[in-house]
Amino acid sequence: RIMAAQEPEEVLGLSQEGGPLTEETVTQAWKRLVLLLHPDKLQRLGDGVRESGAEALHRVHSAKDELRRRAQEAGKEVPEEPAAAGPPRCTDTAQGKRKYEISWKLPDAQDPSRPIENYEVWGPRYFSEYGDPYDWVLLATLPALQSQFVLVEEAPTQQDVMWAADRILRPTLTINIHATNGRGQSPPLSFELPWATAFPWLKGTPSVLCSQCFRASEWKGAWTRCNGCAANVPSEARVTIRCPECQGEVLWGGGALRCTCCLRLFGKDLGQQWRPGLKAPFHAPPRAQGARQPQRQPQNVHSNSQWHRRQW
Repeated sequence: RIMAAQEPEEVLGLSQEGGPLTEETVTQAWKRLVLLLHPDKLQRLGDGVRESGAEALHRVHSAKDELRRRAQEAGKEVPEEPAAAGPPRCTDTAQGKRKYEISWKLPDAQDPSRPIENYEVWGPRYFSEYGDPYDWVLLATLPALQSQFVLVEEAPTQQDVMWAADRILRPTLTINIHATNGRGQSPPLSFELPWATAFPWLKGTPSVLCSQCFRASEWKGAWTRCNGCAANVPSEARVTIRCPECQGEVLWGGGALRCTCCLRLFGKDLGQQWRPGLKAPFHAPPRAQGARQPQRQPQNVHSNSQWHRRQW
């Protein structure tokens, strides 16, 4: 019967002839079928029966969730906004292993008109150049009794959110917490995680681009001496360099030009050295030890014989 049912009411063996189904009615029908299809009771049966029982149990769970969502959508309100239990706490600052812990308060008692089914954690996958978050992605769905979440860089989706803040060196990373039920989401509880100043590799100096030799140098202030042609480059020549792999900002630090997101090395400050396209400096050939330097006769100076002939 469960495998042939088309509607969630049919799966749970319920009928709406007596009026709308309540959450209590749905929960009672769900418990009865869960006890009947429990894997321990099907353990001694054949493989085909156990596989069918597992699929039927999955359909029972799905039918219960759908009917509870419909009941809450019809007669409930969205939950209230969660309250923060404290400021976010960074538990690991190592590159590639960063962790941030956030927590919120659980209500002392469930409000029947605003029940909480789950908590959802959302983060932005991208930021605009002005720092506005967009393209929010679901990071986790947590049970109603859980009041803590740890953002870890090892998780791929959470890493995308972290790297989004890395790319633009955003001062904080916004993480939103929603309490949800069948009616929808609560207003978000927003955590602003300290970011650009919390990790050393995100600190650096931007570049200035010389208009004469087109060499990027570390910005020094109002005027920067180009390491290629020794020209003075104004601060208005500052440029933003992006990594072609991860689009992170490339900054100077310790004489090296690195991506602040993936830490890829793009170059080093080698000082003023000759490069192709520039006039090579002149160096006189070395002289042998003890050799006398040849004396050159001054120009426009006449010999004594020429002077005597002119006198006569």
